[in-house]
Amino acid sequence: MHNIAGSPVEGHDFFGREAVVARLQDILDNDDILLLGPRRIGKTSAARAVMKQVRAAGWRAIEINVASCVDESGFLDKLEAALQPEVSSLTARSAGAIGDALAAIGRRIKSVKIPLPGAGSFGVELGEGSAEDWTQVGGDVLQLIAQMEERWLIYVDELPILLFNMIRNDPLTGVQRVRRFLDRIPLSEDDAGSIVTAVQWPQPYYLQATFHHLRSLIGANPGASAASLIEQAMDKLVQPGADNDFHHWQGRLSQQLSRADADHAQAMLNLAARDPSGARPESLLAALEERMGEATTEQARRTFIRLRDILQRDAYWWPDEGSGAKRYRFRLEPLRRWWLRRDTL
Repeated sequence: MHNIAGSPVEGHDFFGREAVVARLQDILDNDDILLLGPRRIGKTSAARAVMKQVRAAGWRAIEINVASCVDESGFLDKLEAALQPEVSSLTARSAGAIGDALAAIGRRIKSVKIPLPGAGSFGVELGEGSAEDWTQVGGDVLQLIAQMEERWLIYVDELPILLFNMIRNDPLTGVQRVRRFLDRIPLSEDDAGSIVTAVQWPQPYYLQATFHHLRSLIGANPGASAASLIEQAMDKLVQPGADNDFHHWQGRLSQQLSRADADHAQAMLNLAARDPSGARPESLLAALEERMGEATTEQARRTFIRLRDILQRDAYWWPDEGSGAKRYRFRLEPLRRWWLRRDTL
């Protein structure tokens, strides 16, 4: 073991953070990771340990340090340089196709321009000739990587320095360019509206969670439209291991209601979850009467009204009369799907 202060450590010099590495590797199975924190706390060391682990699991992993980059073209040049050694180990046919695409990066990107409302297009000239949007070039490279049918980890070190350089060197549009760099996936107004419609309740957290999964799906399916992947994104929200944000909805019933009332409320929600349009109050009342056994019709009716109002107050469901007949339907569609999955064999 070496006594190293400041510089990243690897091999036997990296120890005691196995749980951190395992956790990061687990997250990478489904998501991207942004490592934020002060300098000299071991982010690069941990990242390289993760790279070592995923390589052992059959992934391809590359590291690019973008501290010296001042624009988007420089970033893609770094990506090209890191990819070339990996490309050389592929079959001749695959290497040729991807190598041609990488070699074309420098020729294709001639300028970085973004439109400003009322001011035309401004930006940084990178060369002569016709300009091509750098996001299209980068997207083409990522699509080629996806076609290799292998899992990839691309570790980008010193990203904040690149973003700062872009802002400092382009006072006019640098901030907009940085925002675009960090959020490359285009989302049209129609697609955004489709997400809100699918989630049903425009609650910011669940909209963002759905979009988070949508980004991953778009990356894995480069040729698919965003709208066609929204349903899959919502389904990912409710899968085991990714559904922690829904368990409290069920637990809250037991916390605020008696055991009998919590069971009744859950049964009513089970019935409403079977149909996206919800359940008729008559059906819900009939199910409750059956559950309450010896209770009179009036007792069951009062219990239904009391629990109905609690579930409406706490945003589990709402009365929808859009079809002409009142139905109690889940306010949040991902919650309905989760609830249905929990009640289905």
